[in-house]
Amino acid sequence: MKCVPLVFLVLWGVSSATPRGVSNEDIRDAILSLIHMFRDSTDKLERHEYRERVLGEHLKKALSSLDKRQRTLEQNTNVVAATLTRLDERMRNLETKVNQQNNEKDKNVYTVDTMQGSIQNWMTNMESLVYNISSKREGGAGGSERVDAMEAALSARVDNLASSVERLEVHLLRPTSTAVAAVDTTAILSHIDTHLARLQTAEPQTDWHSMFLGALGGHENALTEIKRLTEDVARSVDGLATRDEVANLLNSTSEQLQEMKYEVVASTDKGFLKVQNKLDDTHKSITTGQEDLHKTMTDASVLAEGFYGDVQKSYEQLLKEVKGLAKVEQVMIQTADNVLDTKRRIEYGVHQILLEIGDLVKLQMKDLNMTVNKRFDNISFTILDNQNGGLTNLSSKIEYEISQVWRQIGIMYQQLTASAGALDRLQQQTDAYVNGSLHTMDSMEGKVGQITGRMGEVDENLNYLLGRLSLVTQEFNQIKSGLGEALDSIKSSFKTVQEQIKDVGPGPNPIPSEETDVDNQVK
Repeated sequence: MKCVPLVFLVLWGVSSATPRGVSNEDIRDAILSLIHMFRDSTDKLERHEYRERVLGEHLKKALSSLDKRQRTLEQNTNVVAATLTRLDERMRNLETKVNQQNNEKDKNVYTVDTMQGSIQNWMTNMESLVYNISSKREGGAGGSERVDAMEAALSARVDNLASSVERLEVHLLRPTSTAVAAVDTTAILSHIDTHLARLQTAEPQTDWHSMFLGALGGHENALTEIKRLTEDVARSVDGLATRDEVANLLNSTSEQLQEMKYEVVASTDKGFLKVQNKLDDTHKSITTGQEDLHKTMTDASVLAEGFYGDVQKSYEQLLKEVKGLAKVEQVMIQTADNVLDTKRRIEYGVHQILLEIGDLVKLQMKDLNMTVNKRFDNISFTILDNQNGGLTNLSSKIEYEISQVWRQIGIMYQQLTASAGALDRLQQQTDAYVNGSLHTMDSMEGKVGQITGRMGEVDENLNYLLGRLSLVTQEFNQIKSGLGEALDSIKSSFKTVQEQIKDVGPGPNPIPSEETDVDNQVK
């Protein structure tokens, strides 16, 4: 664009200078300079357009990348929101599980407390029963009903203990997802079950219950026999009248009754001793089981407290992570807002740049069009003036040159007419020679016909043919020599014709001063 004013200044200086003759080279140089100027201007405009296109493509790519980033950020925010909802659901599930575990723990503690109370009550009842049995074991044969009542009470207590142990086993073996389930309660319950089984069911050799019942049955049988004997004695007393016999019988029966009493007392003492030993063993086993159960419950409570502490710690860590995710979500929202702000700013800046570039291009195009139109008007005016002068000079020169050309054309026409006449004469001579050669060929044809006729005669007379063959060869040699002479004469005639026709050449040829000289030369 800077070269355009310089070119216009040069053209203005040329137009304002003193007029001189304008040649075709000057016009050509001016047109070439204008063409170069237009090419330079078009190249610059194309470069500007290319830069604008590249800038627009870069802006489009930047906007597309910003859109993609915004979409990815939206997707990430959606993913974060989904994860937060999942974390909320997990937190709720954990809270519900923790509440369930706390409720189960409270239930287990309550059941253990109730079992401890029931076991203590049972122990007190057992001690009272043992004390009553030991205090009333001297009651004789009439204490069988009390023994039965004691047996019923013992069996009822044992059944209650078994039911309570079963309830404890059900509560302790209930499947949970906490660390309390990890406690080895099965071993403890199996230990308690073995002790209860030992208390409830023993081997037949050491079954004090069956032995005691057997002894009582034997005593009952003995009493029935004694009753039967007394009845017999009464009958016999009715039949007998002696007092001494009755006294003897009474003495014997009293002795037998005393012996049976001693035996019953001894057997009951042995049975009560066995019962006392068994009760002591059961008391010891129950106390040991209670201590083991208390230890297991304390261990379970410690484990539950540790699990509760772990759950509390994990809950606190989860709260911290949720808070961190909330902060990350806020940061992502702020970044998304910043990206949207930058996008709006970039769009506004691009719009402003495009408007300013459009305005500048419009103003520059208007100025350029006005200056170019003015310069072209001036150039066309100067070119037309110079071209008119050059055309007048060129027309005069062209007329002179055309006159010279027409003169040369006339001379060439005269030379062509002369060459045409010479060619006509040559054609006549060639026709004459050709006709002569045809005549000679006709004569040769006649001679050949004669030869063929004679060859036919040769068939008739070979000896005559051999005699005439020499003559034929002689005649053939004469014909050959005649043809050679005719051809030599034709060649010589062609050479003379070629010598007569002179090769003037393509020109330039000398121009004669008068037409009479040309006519004389042609003649």
